Amino acid sequence: MVTDPYPTYSELRAASPVFWSDRLDSWVLTRYEDCRAVLGDAANFASDWRRAGHESASTVMSMQALDPPDHTPIRRLFTNAFRNQDLDLIGDMAVVETVQLLEKFADAPEFDFTAELARPVALSAVCRLLGVDIPPVADFAALSDALVHGMDAGLRPEVLEPAMAARKEINELIAGWHGATRGPGLLTQVLAGAAEAGVSEGEVWNSSRVLFLAGFSTTVGAAANAVLALLERPEALERLRDPKLLETGVDELLRFDSPVQGTTRACVRRTSIGGVTIERGQLVLMLFGAANRDPAQFASPDRLVLDRSPNRHLSLGWGPHACSGAMLARIIIRALVTGLVRAPRPPRPAGPPVRETRATLRYPDRLPVTFRTAGS
Repeated sequence: MVTDPYPTYSELRAASPVFWSDRLDSWVLTRYEDCRAVLGDAANFASDWRRAGHESASTVMSMQALDPPDHTPIRRLFTNAFRNQDLDLIGDMAVVETVQLLEKFADAPEFDFTAELARPVALSAVCRLLGVDIPPVADFAALSDALVHGMDAGLRPEVLEPAMAARKEINELIAGWHGATRGPGLLTQVLAGAAEAGVSEGEVWNSSRVLFLAGFSTTVGAAANAVLALLERPEALERLRDPKLLETGVDELLRFDSPVQGTTRACVRRTSIGGVTIERGQLVLMLFGAANRDPAQFASPDRLVLDRSPNRHLSLGWGPHACSGAMLARIIIRALVTGLVRAPRPPRPAGPPVRETRATLRYPDRLPVTFRTAGS
């Protein structure tokens, strides 16, 4: 299941597209149509679980955990600030960094794409976007990994305590930004416009933390999945030398192997999904990985079709709570693939990928790659 969950998803879609899981204490959705309907229905399905009778600490209130109309001002504030950043420059710098790192590994027996390429490039990019100093990659990656594992605390309670300790350290890191001299970037602009937008400073900092973490972990996961798919299909990587194909290809890579396997909403009032009654307060888990391979939405869903269009995948969410780091993820995947196709020799696998057991965020934690030819 960890190596390849898609056959299981296909069986679930066919047999029980909407089913109750006692272990998850949640309804589980596997069809594209049902998942997208829930994502677009904030009236009946809440990101802010307080609306469905659940408790939630004010310290986690952010644009990810609020619903319209409370969500609208902070989402608009961040979206406008995002658009005002020089995303082309961030992308160009990511390409330069990728090429420099790949030159370093050109004659190495192998290197770990996830740790030695995706993580540093993604962290540099998200820090440039925010306008903050770049922390040590290995240290921050360890904290991020602990938080990612913490997303599965409902299935594995033992991961909760390390996740809480990591959250405390990351909060301390972000607290250091409060009084620091920051360069131009999204964070400076958002803080300057918060009062006029009617957004509290606490919501700004909470949302900045979400963007910082999602911009890193989701992007690393998306990039590692994308490159694994291309290493397994060297002809696809060769085709991505075409800049036009790269545009559609990035979204197809995201659809083909989604880093975020699912997300949860709380039911606000009794309603139905796919003929199944959902009661107020019950949780609904949307399996993006299953939805993105739904043949009712995607022709030949188990094939990597680089020129697929339209491609309304759910890998980065959809609707008002679409992933705030979505544009960054696309920029970084494009930069990493660009670096790989510019390399003097094509990359190839140097060993099997290594995956830790996770349910929410799925990607190879170690992805051995080499530029050496077989037998050299």
